[in-house]
Amino acid sequence: MFCIKCGNEMKEGSKYCTKCGSKFTHDEKIKSKSKFSTKRKLLYIFGGLFIIGIYFLILFFETSNSNNYNIASSVVNIYCEGENDEETTGGSGTIFTEDGLVLTNAHIIPESAKDDVYIDDTLCLVILPDPATGAPNEIYYAYPMLDKNLSEEYDIAFLQIHDVYYDEEKRKYYGEFPKKFPAYANKKQCGSDSVKFGEPVKIYGYPAISGGYALTITDGVVSSLLVDEGLIITSAKISYGNSGGLAVDQNGCMIGIPSMVTGDENESLGVIISNDLINEFINKIE
Repeated sequence: MFCIKCGNEMKEGSKYCTKCGSKFTHDEKIKSKSKFSTKRKLLYIFGGLFIIGIYFLILFFETSNSNNYNIASSVVNIYCEGENDEETTGGSGTIFTEDGLVLTNAHIIPESAKDDVYIDDTLCLVILPDPATGAPNEIYYAYPMLDKNLSEEYDIAFLQIHDVYYDEEKRKYYGEFPKKFPAYANKKQCGSDSVKFGEPVKIYGYPAISGGYALTITDGVVSSLLVDEGLIITSAKISYGNSGGLAVDQNGCMIGIPSMVTGDENESLGVIISNDLINEFINKIE
């Protein structure tokens, strides 16, 4: 109980303030209690809202980090040997199914491997990253899967992981096979109609400018939508080695495959093959 004249704390049942001498009536006592109770209620309300805000902020960052971890797990480095050094190629890909089917660009497959649909004797390595750091972690053998006409038309191909890489010198396996591979999980939740002009974009891949060995992320926006051509133009950096990787929106939803660069002497923009073209290619292959 407090005096409404000077704010001095008083004992319950007091009739006069011991500090200023003001008489304390029953009505004033109720008013004082009501005032104190309102302040306390507001304090509880704001405190509760603050705690709820902190909780959702932590939840947001945990969800964002988890989403990035899952995406990073599925984007792989690809290295293929051709008939000679000039045909040796490299790029990026995305694990499409848990049995090790990898989606990528057809132009990163050596020319000597494009005469048949299944090329068992073409040596390709698929390198899985440590999703926490992006550093190389597991290595597997894979063979290209192409359609001679469609793969060239759409610039899309698959690789099928078929064994674990074994280093004879170190007598060491770099992974295990068979196993359930970390396939990209959100591919069915996205279509080209979900891509919005100006929205944020992230590119996952292995560009040569960052060394070509560790998973690299660049970001930008959807700069232009070439709907009739099924292409997306982005300001996110794309360079040699990014081809065949993964482009996602701000929610981690796949929007396509980063494939090439267009530009002039002053600036460059990245070109993404949209989900529409990918799905069209898959349907024709099937």
